[in-house]
Amino acid sequence: MLQWLRANLGTLLLAFVMALTVWVAAVNQDDPIVESIYPQPIEIVYADLTEGMLIVGHTPQDANVTIRAPDSVWKELSPQDIYLEADLSGLEAGIYRITLKHHVNREPSQVTEVEPEVVILTLEPSTSKELAIQVLTFDQPALGYVAEEPIAVPDHATVVGPTSVVEQIYELRAEISLANRRESLDQEVALIPLDENGNEVKGVLIPIEQVRITVQIKPGERYRPISVIPDIEGREELEAIGHYQVTAINVIPREVIVFSSDKVVLDALPGYVETVPLNILDETHQVERRLPLNLPEGVSLVGDQSVLVQVTIVPVMESITITRVVETQGLGPDLYAYSSPDTVDVILTGPAATLDALRPEDVRVVLDLLDHDTGIYQIEPQVILLPTDLEFDTPMPATIEVNITTTPPPAPTPTS
Repeated sequence: MLQWLRANLGTLLLAFVMALTVWVAAVNQDDPIVESIYPQPIEIVYADLTEGMLIVGHTPQDANVTIRAPDSVWKELSPQDIYLEADLSGLEAGIYRITLKHHVNREPSQVTEVEPEVVILTLEPSTSKELAIQVLTFDQPALGYVAEEPIAVPDHATVVGPTSVVEQIYELRAEISLANRRESLDQEVALIPLDENGNEVKGVLIPIEQVRITVQIKPGERYRPISVIPDIEGREELEAIGHYQVTAINVIPREVIVFSSDKVVLDALPGYVETVPLNILDETHQVERRLPLNLPEGVSLVGDQSVLVQVTIVPVMESITITRVVETQGLGPDLYAYSSPDTVDVILTGPAATLDALRPEDVRVVLDLLDHDTGIYQIEPQVILLPTDLEFDTPMPATIEVNITTTPPPAPTPTS
């Protein structure tokens, strides 16, 4: 047997290689090998940075990875399966070229290329600096108001970063706008690190990031905020007629600033000022007027010299029930129609002014008998309404029995 094996070893090895080749070809046909760039960049992990050292400048945050793996493995790959690392262990200050380490957590697979394969970075010692917070206010409060000095809490903050960057920082600034403000300000504001030329410095950390700024805003010494009340005349008379009512009165602005060189006069003012009168007795729609204010001697209005007064006037809506005799139309020659009942009630809804002015001919109830021959029919009455701002419900009754005959109505009996 041993002699036979020796005599046929070459043949057996050749057969094994051929079988293996056939098997690999079959497997590759069912699950082909794919080599391609992973569809999304993979994050680079900068690992084991020496304590007290910082990375300075811009470094790549991710890289493209080319992977060779069976198609079945490719279908299961996720970004979490691929790991890229820049090993910084033991490195002190300086400039370094770091070759990225890579690993794929799925077998069988192989990383064939990483782009970039090498990252260049600079390491510097970390340092910190404490600076006073400077508050910059821009724009002005509303006319007649003044702003006190802003207060920052806390009033100092620390910046942390690479020594070369921290040394550039000249000022920590918080900026706020006071444009047209009437109320005091109290809000969180971001801190901006600036160099000596007023340019923002990037690449540093400010632990508190925001500071609380308060600014007291109040009227100036000879100014006073005061409410505005519109003086509306004719409202009671308008509503007493019963056709219209006032549903809203608005004034823009509701508060104005007045000025007086005499503080005694200013302090003697009540908490409001009225407009000149606006008479709405003859108005039937919304009214908008710009009106001056009725100010005492020695007091003037700051800014616009009038306010906008808006008065909303709407019709009073009512409902009434009217009775109308049923009319017929479209009846053929030599035919006579007798309806039962011969009157209907109609409920009308709309403006009281229109209902009060309603005339008998403005509302008719008609039965359309076109193409109807002799017989008894149930006909829906049609309401013909001339005023377009009125609405009506279904007449009562909703149908009328009509008897169409050739018999004329009896002649009226003479009375003595």
